[in-house]
Amino acid sequence: MNTFKKYLDKIFSKVLLFGMILLIAMVVIVFTNVVLRYGFASGIKWSEEVSLVIVVWFTFIAMALGVKENLHISITLLPHNMPKVINDSLDIIKYVAEIFVGYIMLRYGWLLTQNGLRSFLPATHITNAINYVVLPINAIFIILYATYYLYVAITDLRSKSPDKENKTNV
Repeated sequence: MNTFKKYLDKIFSKVLLFGMILLIAMVVIVFTNVVLRYGFASGIKWSEEVSLVIVVWFTFIAMALGVKENLHISITLLPHNMPKVINDSLDIIKYVAEIFVGYIMLRYGWLLTQNGLRSFLPATHITNAINYVVLPINAIFIILYATYYLYVAITDLRSKSPDKENKTNV
């Protein structure tokens, strides 16, 4: 399973690199547009539209990164001095919820992408699907990372079962 995670990390690092390039491109586009607008009383017609698309893409890439790094909301209502089994069980619930959210993003993101093929952005005349195609792409990463962490949590829970703990304490 570690080979799977290494392979997944390698692919996702390329997605992160793409996100970084998009962010740099957005800064350059917005900066150039501001200079042109205030310095030369003209601007780039498509800059706001492209910047908005980049922000959407970067947001969803960051969401998948949050799942990869296990940074999203955890159930911390109960004190940390609860038995490890309870905390591990809550982690399992969290990973199942992340898989469910990933599935919803995949299913409806694909439908939104197909629907977006029928309309075009006004300034660039690029299909509106460009705004939505990031949903199913990142949903796949969310599902795969959450499934990996679910597998690890279940394996840890099984390895720390009360029967094994009692045998080691004797």
